[in-house]
Amino acid sequence: MVFSAVPVESRGTPARAVQGSPADLANILELCAAYCDRLSGAILDFVCLEQIEEMVAYLAASAKDIDSAGFQDSGDLMGIAKSTDPGQVIAAVRVKKRVRSHFVYDYQLIKDKPGHIIETRTLIKENGRSVLEKNAPLKTHVFSYTYIVMGPATLLGRDRQGLYDFKIIKETTLGKDRAVIIQANPKPGSHGDVLSGKIWVRKSDAGVLRIEWVPESIGNYKGTLDLAKQIGAKPLLTLTTEFGFEQNGVRFPSLYRIEETYLFESGSALVRSRTEVRQGDYKFFRVETEATIRQ
Repeated sequence: MVFSAVPVESRGTPARAVQGSPADLANILELCAAYCDRLSGAILDFVCLEQIEEMVAYLAASAKDIDSAGFQDSGDLMGIAKSTDPGQVIAAVRVKKRVRSHFVYDYQLIKDKPGHIIETRTLIKENGRSVLEKNAPLKTHVFSYTYIVMGPATLLGRDRQGLYDFKIIKETTLGKDRAVIIQANPKPGSHGDVLSGKIWVRKSDAGVLRIEWVPESIGNYKGTLDLAKQIGAKPLLTLTTEFGFEQNGVRFPSLYRIEETYLFESGSALVRSRTEVRQGDYKFFRVETEATIRQ
């Protein structure tokens, strides 16, 4: 999952407090645009500890090995079977084995004033074993991601809002914060990389607290559909980002969670993969918004 990291022009719009007042969509969206101006125009320099827990269920059935075309890595699927008749759905699917992986990275992100982003990882633990691998790749087997700190700007940035139809779903509480849940749906006819989802926006200052992404909008959803068709099930994919840390008015990711489930007509459900990414122990070297720079 890749989020746009292109900076937008900062308009310097002040975030007016709306705590306690009824949610007004136009006002909330303007506050969100101002928040994304600060995020997209900010100079960021931080490191954090990134802990990843991944579970992948490898499947088997009573037929020949399945064709894994359409997936990122043919090794993602092992021992899934298909009928010799392409139009016939296989009768049964079972879990051959579950593989659990645990990775710990020192994650660093640097974003300068022109908007250039450098995201690097040093792998320090793999499945309980201490290692030291600089400039390490992300070793998840099913889903990948990058620049998740920029997720809010992808949906609510001033230059992105014109791509969506927005509506307020409800007002609620998330933790200690009063929040407004906004649904962002791509406008009819939208093409290209247009992610969508539900956004929990803090009512006091439009800080983004949580995003639940619409799975159909992510780039590798086709692989999920292909597997669902091959095993005769309906896919259920949930993707959530929590932004639990705050520094100088900018919120940072604390949890990114993906769960890939398949529902069968019998009523049974199969969790094929689950990925939880927890980011913490932040050390901020510099988080400066344009408003801070002008002081």
